Order: sequence, then structure tokens, then C-alpha cells
Amino acid sequence: MKDYDLVSEFIDNAKSKGCKIAIDDFGSGYSNFEYLVKLKADYIKIDGSLIKNINSQKESYIVVLTIVNFAKQMGIKTIAEFIENEEIYKTINDLGIDFSQGYYFSSPKKDLF
Repeated sequence: MKDYDLVSEFIDNAKSKGCKIAIDDFGSGYSNFEYLVKLKADYIKIDGSLIKNINSQKESYIVVLTIVNFAKQMGIKTIAEFIENEEIYKTINDLGIDFSQGYYFSSPKKDLF
């Protein structure tokens, strides 16, 4: 992102109209904590690559725990994707993640409308 002022202005305008800001795939690629501060995110969707390995890789668990603790301190809600089984669901629930999605709850459905 090159022009934080322009993006910040857009976000402020969107929020003034009742919109919420969510950062998708946080914890992968170029995402970082500075983005969360500058973009005034309301939600962080934690990258599925971290969630799906949360019980098998200590590093993934530690990164998710760090994201969740930071988010709570900043008043940002967290979303976990890739909840594939009860074991993962229990772990993310124990960490205090606010929302979750994945095959554990339902497979994707075709548009019914």
C-alpha cells in the first residue's frame, strides 16, 4: 500500500456510513500489525494456513495466539477460517476467537436464490 492517507480517508468515509473494515488472510503474505493500526480494522480474518495447522505446528499456535491477544487489546474482533474438525474448533474457541467458519459447520452451498 503506497498511499495510507488516501486509504485512511476512504476508511473514515466508509465507517461514517456504518461500514465495518475487515482484513482478510491476516498472518500471511504482506500482512502485518502496522496495517491493523493504520487501517483501523474492525475484524481480522486469520489466514487458514495458520488455523488448519494450529494443533500440529507449535509455531502456528503461537502466531494465532499473538494475533488474538493483539486484537483483543485493540478492540478488534477475530475470525478463524478453515475450521475442519472439532479439535480445531475447540482450540480456537479456547483462544477466544470471536467467529469461525469452515467445513466443520457446513460445506459451501450453491446460491439458492
